[in-house]
Amino acid sequence: MQPRLINQVWLPGIRQVAQATGFGWAVTESASFTVNLFDHDLRRVARFPVPLDDPRMNVGATGQLVAAGDKHQIVVLDHNGVVQWRSSWDRLGGGATVGAGFDLDGDDILWVRLAGTKELVAIHAATGKEIHRTPLPGPGAAWFVHGPTKTWTGLTLPHPESAASMLIGLDAEQIVLRPLAGDDLAGFSPAGDRYLTTAFDGFLSVRNVATDNVIAERHLEDLPDTPPGWRYVDRAVFLTDELILIAVSPADPPDYAEGHLLLSARRLRCRSQMRYPHPHRFGSIHPAQQPGRWLTRHHEEDLLRLWQLDGRLDDEPLPGQIALL
Repeated sequence: MQPRLINQVWLPGIRQVAQATGFGWAVTESASFTVNLFDHDLRRVARFPVPLDDPRMNVGATGQLVAAGDKHQIVVLDHNGVVQWRSSWDRLGGGATVGAGFDLDGDDILWVRLAGTKELVAIHAATGKEIHRTPLPGPGAAWFVHGPTKTWTGLTLPHPESAASMLIGLDAEQIVLRPLAGDDLAGFSPAGDRYLTTAFDGFLSVRNVATDNVIAERHLEDLPDTPPGWRYVDRAVFLTDELILIAVSPADPPDYAEGHLLLSARRLRCRSQMRYPHPHRFGSIHPAQQPGRWLTRHHEEDLLRLWQLDGRLDDEPLPGQIALL
């Protein structure tokens, strides 16, 4: 399948691309203290400096606020770049934290996983007021995954042997944790009833959010109708309730290459291989909130491109043929 290009943007060095809840994306630049905000069509709506000490910052964003943090502190700003509040990690973490993972959800709750004290903290993003904190042991790194509803946010504490994924939320201003099965949490279906997990060694699974029951689970090398030669899953995202896009790489490439495959979300069967109109050798994929869209990030060219599913899948029947799904 050849997707349709919606828009593309060049930036002077792309460091992080973060999905902004209810908005679009927040993107940082590799050599400056700058945050760029883009809407759902990848049109830039704001660009402003962030008062931090290290340009190697992480960001999270919603339709109203942006949170940015480096190894020493976190600052929350509005979309005009006006600081709402700031804090050192030392103050939030009781003197034992340098750096932390964080994210903003659709209710403008700032979730912070403090690696030093092994705690999860919920904060009112607009005011900086702490709501609740709870112990959360495990590896130091933390990955947050936006949910399609405001009820839950996904969180993974990645580890090569014992990754822990969970749903996090608030109930009566108390943090609630619900463990998930599988490996690293990769994303949720647009309807919010299923979640996708991946492992770098090639395993994928789709599970029911309510029960954790397996809907489909396979290794990349065992996916029906998958082109040969691919070994590792680099990233996977739900595009629609029925389609998953995965970025894959070979085991022993002569020079690094990457492919993108469309899978059935019900059976994890390969339905199409992406054939981009531009050369695509190495980059990454990022989810969009509008179904059927995704971003590609091209590391060598510092380009972001927004794509839309368009046209016939490779395995779709021609007129008059019977579909075999």
